[in-house]
Amino acid sequence: MFRSPAPISLTRAIEVFGLAFAYFACAALTLQLTRFGGGVAIVWPAGAVLFAKLVASPRHRWSLLVLSCLPAGVLAAAMFGFGRGVAVPLACISVGEAFAAAWLLKRVCRRIGRFQSIGEVSRFLAIAGALIPATGAVLGGWLAHYASGIPLRTAALDWYAGHALGLIALAPPLVLMFRGNLSRWRSTASRHDAFEAVGLLGAVAGACAVTFGQNDIPLVMLPLLPMIAATFRLGRFGAVASVVLLMSIGMGCSLAGLGPTTLLAGAMGVKLQVLQVYFATVVLILLPIAAELKARRRLTERLKAAETLHRLVLDRTGDIVMRLGVDGTIRYASPSVIQASGYTAEELNGRSALDLVHVDDLPMVIETRTRALAAEDQRAVAEYRVVRKDGSVSWVESHMRATIGDDGRVTGTVSIVREINERRKATEALTLQAITDPLTGLGNRRAFDVALADRLAAVGSGSAVGCLALFDLDHFKRVNDQHGHATGDEVLRGFAQLLQASIRDGDLAVRLGGEEFAILLGGATPEQAHLVCDRIRQRLASTEMRSAAGEPVRVTVSAGLSPLAASIEPAELLARTDTALYRAKHEGRNRLALVA
Repeated sequence: MFRSPAPISLTRAIEVFGLAFAYFACAALTLQLTRFGGGVAIVWPAGAVLFAKLVASPRHRWSLLVLSCLPAGVLAAAMFGFGRGVAVPLACISVGEAFAAAWLLKRVCRRIGRFQSIGEVSRFLAIAGALIPATGAVLGGWLAHYASGIPLRTAALDWYAGHALGLIALAPPLVLMFRGNLSRWRSTASRHDAFEAVGLLGAVAGACAVTFGQNDIPLVMLPLLPMIAATFRLGRFGAVASVVLLMSIGMGCSLAGLGPTTLLAGAMGVKLQVLQVYFATVVLILLPIAAELKARRRLTERLKAAETLHRLVLDRTGDIVMRLGVDGTIRYASPSVIQASGYTAEELNGRSALDLVHVDDLPMVIETRTRALAAEDQRAVAEYRVVRKDGSVSWVESHMRATIGDDGRVTGTVSIVREINERRKATEALTLQAITDPLTGLGNRRAFDVALADRLAAVGSGSAVGCLALFDLDHFKRVNDQHGHATGDEVLRGFAQLLQASIRDGDLAVRLGGEEFAILLGGATPEQAHLVCDRIRQRLASTEMRSAAGEPVRVTVSAGLSPLAASIEPAELLARTDTALYRAKHEGRNRLALVA
């Protein structure tokens, strides 16, 4: 789980030593001052110090930070706790709590430590304020009971209260301080902001001094008013600074015998636990307020930025900008949508964007948009047809991306849509060239292979029948030798025209290569296909062509014919038909042979 510590610089060494010293100082002071009756420390800020440092540090530095605090915890426990006998396991449990809380929070909340949303604060409270301290209380309480003989229930409850309240009350301000939020605010604040902060925090300090500096009136609600005002005006900085002032003044006065806690009946340990509950309650009030304010400020900033961006995009480009809800309802469409759809933006608002998609492209568009909604950090692209208002079809390209709400959930998609009719025409032209024989204009071998596989699949499903015929011009090499290749090319083009004129729409004529041709006759029986092929043979034999020199050129053709079958592979069917073709040639040419 830990990486091996890498060599560290002097600055890093000082930082690590400082953390270890702070951990030891917090542990030692609380063990000396808050172990009433020889029991468990009522206050435990040391865990909050380590937890905050881990959360604010990259993972590869955690091992060094944890290892630096272990000996500090052992030393403090041995000197001021239950003695050397249980110092090591108690220190391991205390340090382990801070590590486990930080590790688990990093697992369930990728951006923990900013306290910018209610969800993040809730996860922090559930893990750092309940789950981890409760687990540690079972082990730590048992060790304390074993070492000192205090009741197990008392030891476990005191452990849980001290560690849970310490994390809840102290960890958030420490995390923000370690992350540099306070120093960043100070460096970016204007003079007016600084004066306002001094005034508000001065009011907080004054209210805390009045509340905890006397024993006559329990004014525990008095600090809340300036603290909330500081949070509203200064954000997280105001909340954190207010909490630090409250804890510093409140704990110092309480340990000195002043403040509302002195009005409570009971031992000092109980009074300090009540004080920690008060601190934790204040943190629970201020942090969600600060998080909500931060979220609202971010939302306002994003809305303003989005509005500015939309205006710029719409002013500078003809692309269509659309915002859709999760269900596909159009919430916004830019005015340029009329160019691709024929509808105005007002006519489309409130309608489902899927209503515009061509029915054949609908499954693909739904799948692409589902992918965009599921992968919030990725862009999805789709090319599809839209049905215009007048019923015509237009090709568009859409780049989609999920939109995220303040609660981190997907709220829909935003798309930039561009009309691509010209590009599609160019693509289709290139595709046609790739499957067309350039000399004759018929399909080529690639088109034939695809069509044959599709026809055989259709036959296999019982939805069609058909036949395959292969043609080979007789003695074509003699034509090239006697009359030249230009005449040979004219003969090939002439035969291609004859083939195309002899078949029906839906049938396919192709040039396989050289003087070899093929036709696929869909839905034709062998008898019907025989008539078509024999008519082609007879027409070619009776056709007189002319060479470039005007000399008469007569050409004949041999053919092989085979019915399509569901249980046969394309290669085997071609081989059988080719065998029939060469049987026709062997038997004298200018004839048609059926597959045996």
